[in-house]
Amino acid sequence: MLYHETIGQGKTIVFLHGFMENHKIWNPFIPTLSSKFRVILIDLSGHGKSEVVREVNTIEDMADDVIEVLNHLQIKHATFVGHSMGGYVSLAIADVYPQYVDQLVLVNSTTLPDSKDKKEQRLKVIPTIHRNYPLFVKLSIPMLFSEDLKPQLTEEMNTLKAIALETSIEGVEAALKGIKERPDRTSILYDADFPILIFNGEKDTTIDVELFATVIPKKDNINIVRLNCGHVAFMEQKDQFIENLTEFLNA
Repeated sequence: MLYHETIGQGKTIVFLHGFMENHKIWNPFIPTLSSKFRVILIDLSGHGKSEVVREVNTIEDMADDVIEVLNHLQIKHATFVGHSMGGYVSLAIADVYPQYVDQLVLVNSTTLPDSKDKKEQRLKVIPTIHRNYPLFVKLSIPMLFSEDLKPQLTEEMNTLKAIALETSIEGVEAALKGIKERPDRTSILYDADFPILIFNGEKDTTIDVELFATVIPKKDNINIVRLNCGHVAFMEQKDQFIENLTEFLNA
């Protein structure tokens, strides 16, 4: 079973981290959120304290893993907050296990599948990771942040680098192979009647925010927040992120 932590009581909020991350990325928000909600922090397979159990970690496999944790905790429904890869997993849960979803929050994520070029790029990264993973982390993590915010976010970048180094090479490879095979789940946005909050970074170079914006329907249950940031809104615009998230959770 995946490593998980439970803090607080009340409405259940499940936090799912992104690629090369783990549950620690959410730590700055736990004191505030756990005073009102039951917070579930999970390390996805091959990340943090969760072991690698498959050579390819499909998004659907990771969704099954999360549901296994919730069943173990006897949780029947929750709000899912997912960053990037964690957003893909949250969407898979909404697709395959909709009865578990009260609310959905996508943070620097997308419903769209990888393009052909993006899939090839993910596979090309694997040999580099095996040759020198620490160097890959050192060079790739700063690219997630908006250029104009980097000078004031040195501590945050170093924190994310340290967290990334806790991810096993096998876990990274399994996730890359799984992420590239994910399907288009835009239909979730059209079919879902539960509240959805989407955080987009205006300077995100990892997600094609403008393309994603063209497929998001205008519905009363969907709220889009555009922030001046790159791919890690919860670090680059911490105050705005927690303010918007808390307002959504309390609605």
